[in-house]
Amino acid sequence: MLVESIDKEDKNIVFVYTTCQDLAEAKYLSLSAIEDKLAICADFWEVNSIYPWHSVMQDVNQYMVMMTTQKPLAQKLISFITGLHSYSIPMVGCTDVPFANPSYLTWVDKTLSSMEPYRSIEEDQAIQRSLAEDGYHPGHLK
Repeated sequence: MLVESIDKEDKNIVFVYTTCQDLAEAKYLSLSAIEDKLAICADFWEVNSIYPWHSVMQDVNQYMVMMTTQKPLAQKLISFITGLHSYSIPMVGCTDVPFANPSYLTWVDKTLSSMEPYRSIEEDQAIQRSLAEDGYHPGHLK
């Protein structure tokens, strides 16, 4: 079976979402949450929003941010986003993901529970160059 129902006792996947005033804020919130291991990934896209603010109708472009995390981390992530958000009253919502493929669930759990810090692509490339200079080649005998 390609899709597996998530056991309610397990670390369910949820989407936590909000809107941001611009792309820079969307990326900042996303990167900060991922670096703090509160989210595994974030997707963002431009949206047009219409809403009343202080009795004045607003028609603005914003960025929707949807972060994937585990249910036990959702409240921490919501508080984290609310604390960093530029809006005085941001909308931060959460929705359950009732089904997900098992390999993805395993990757999420392993990655979020790891104590190992993330590194940038540049840092990883520097490590790989250093290893190659020392005569080490992954998958080959020295």
